[in-house]
Amino acid sequence: MSLGFFYVISYGMKNIGLKELIYPITKVEFFKKNWPESALFIPPTVGKLSEILNLPQLQSLEALTAARTLKVRACLPDFDDEYSSIHLDPKDAIKAYDNNMTLVFDSMQTQENTIAQMLKNLTLQLGLVIGTADQNLCQARSIVYATPEWCGTRLHFDANANFIIQISGSKKWKIIKNNSVNYPTERFTTGSVEMPMALEKQCHAELLTDLPDDATEYIMTPGTVLFVPRGYWHETTTDQDSLSLNFTFSQPSWADVFSKSIHEVLLSSPEWRKLYMGVDSNNLLLNNLIEKLQKISTTDLLTEGGFIPESKKI
Repeated sequence: MSLGFFYVISYGMKNIGLKELIYPITKVEFFKKNWPESALFIPPTVGKLSEILNLPQLQSLEALTAARTLKVRACLPDFDDEYSSIHLDPKDAIKAYDNNMTLVFDSMQTQENTIAQMLKNLTLQLGLVIGTADQNLCQARSIVYATPEWCGTRLHFDANANFIIQISGSKKWKIIKNNSVNYPTERFTTGSVEMPMALEKQCHAELLTDLPDDATEYIMTPGTVLFVPRGYWHETTTDQDSLSLNFTFSQPSWADVFSKSIHEVLLSSPEWRKLYMGVDSNNLLLNNLIEKLQKISTTDLLTEGGFIPESKKI
């Protein structure tokens, strides 16, 4: 399925995308200097992103919960991490917030059309690979964080890229480039009992336990935008109630794209669809694997995987 068919533009609303998000930085500057590996902080500009900042359900926590049709995640105060959370009905979320629990409103693209359209536009304009609809390797999503005063998240890094728009209140971010692992495929939070095995193999230096003195600090106020690349260490704190909107994108790697493509090619053969019975059960099949892959072009391989539409095949 081509991206053109996977994402249909809705003409009933303003087409908000990357240009509007990073203004006054141009897209040319952004792709040359920042995407996908260097952080970017953009102070507020009068009138910028007003279509997002003025959305009715983003005007207050009460409006946000009233419009919610999905459950809300409430972060437990024991670990200061959004993955240590419980799922609540929207009507119960404010009680948790009043008890100093950050609220996470996942999948905002299913709750608000303007956010959904902006997410689609950003995915296309960032050139993120998707593949077929059932693969959707970039897992584009939008999330609202409602953080009470004097709360935040402890030091961690993500395996995805994040664009943050501060909606109301303020939040302090401290960030620094990750010099322990390049292009991590797993998230990690300091103080975690265990490190994912995949991440352990990817690290080439000891992970941080505290932010160093040369970390960069940003104060997010309404209308500010922050781009946090995949793998950047960051922690947040608030001194007043904060509401922010994130656009988050997983980072499909060469390994992801080619392994998915090879998988699709192999599944076209009945022999490869047979039950696996151990490495010695079909040595001929395994020995022919390299020869099979040598005969298929990169274009054909990616087309089979759904990453290049048939219509664009040269």
